[in-house]
Amino acid sequence: MILSRTLAKRRIAAGVRPTWSAAWLPVVFDAVCLIFVFLVLFRPFQFLTDTFSFPIWVTIITLLAIGFIPVQAVLIFSSLWAAKSRYIDNDETPY
Repeated sequence: MILSRTLAKRRIAAGVRPTWSAAWLPVVFDAVCLIFVFLVLFRPFQFLTDTFSFPIWVTIITLLAIGFIPVQAVLIFSSLWAAKSRYIDNDETPY
């Protein structure tokens, strides 16, 4: 998300409208990084849940709280910055 935001702010300040792929590749990079982090941290999390014998509802709520919600937040904010960097501001509206 930091990469997407930084690139988008820099492009917006410079007045450069990136191509579709240039705007959305940082979002793909963020998604790949999140998948990598999830894969690295899943085994230790699975080990903890097996060791302490957490009930299934605690495991689901924990995965939701520390996995799903942050991932969605990062991808949504990255997507917003990608879309914002491609936005064309037309001041010549016929109102």
